[in-house]
Amino acid sequence: MIETIMLIVVIFVLSGVFWYSFFYQKEKKLLNRLQQMLDCAIDGELERTEISEEKYSALENSMKQYIDSSFLAGKNQQEQKEVIQKLISDIAHQTLTPISNLKVYGEILSEVSNENQEEIATILEQTEKLDFLIQSLVKLSRMESGIIAVHPEDTAIAQMFASVQQQFNVKAMEKDISLNLFDTDLHAMCDAKWTVEALGNIVDNAIKYTACGENVQIKAEQYSFFVKIDIIDDGIGIEKEEIPKIFGRFYRSLSVADQPGVGIGLFLAREIIQAQKGYIKVTSKRGKGSTFSVFLPIAKKE
Repeated sequence: MIETIMLIVVIFVLSGVFWYSFFYQKEKKLLNRLQQMLDCAIDGELERTEISEEKYSALENSMKQYIDSSFLAGKNQQEQKEVIQKLISDIAHQTLTPISNLKVYGEILSEVSNENQEEIATILEQTEKLDFLIQSLVKLSRMESGIIAVHPEDTAIAQMFASVQQQFNVKAMEKDISLNLFDTDLHAMCDAKWTVEALGNIVDNAIKYTACGENVQIKAEQYSFFVKIDIIDDGIGIEKEEIPKIFGRFYRSLSVADQPGVGIGLFLAREIIQAQKGYIKVTSKRGKGSTFSVFLPIAKKE
């Protein structure tokens, strides 16, 4: 009797081991196939495989359908993106000469005629605005497509401050705004040209939305992993609920609708800084001014 029971137990254990091994191997095979499919998808390859009708292939089949649809959606999105980028480039090329002509004719009219000076000034202003919009769209399109790439390197903050000051001194003086850039010997890992572009977009807004006779300050401070560049103005400030929106493409607050602008500057600034593994923070209070803090990775010490 005992021998019979022992035999049954042994048979039961062996059967369990057999079936466990059988199902384990099937599941392992399935997991390996899923891993292979995911690896191909990550590498941007669409693997063509025959799916069997076994019950365990249901998950594999679902995974394949999802990867196929995602791959197709990504391909269509990329194609649409390329079409838009080509369209923007074509528009920029086709409008270059007409815009240049408008500027030249407007300047000639303002010099040879004392009549309609206000209308001529409006034409020149709107032409500059159109030119700025097109150039901003081209920059944004090229950056998003990777045609223009940032190349971070050890850069002196003072060098970028000097470029910003040279670019905006006249604009600040026209509004009797004191543009104060504090001396610094700090360095950051960034692309100087593109970072100046980003800082310039923020400084441009600071001057634009600050009243005559007020101040705009730019200073730098080092943290453990980042260099922080603060752009501080005494301007109109931003409502708390609007702060998350101001970096949106083409976003313009109703409170500044009467000011010139197209709503691309801050969006482009954020894209440039994020492309360099940095970020931007904003603190502001309506009627009390704003502080835009640009964080850039510190330069690596040799």
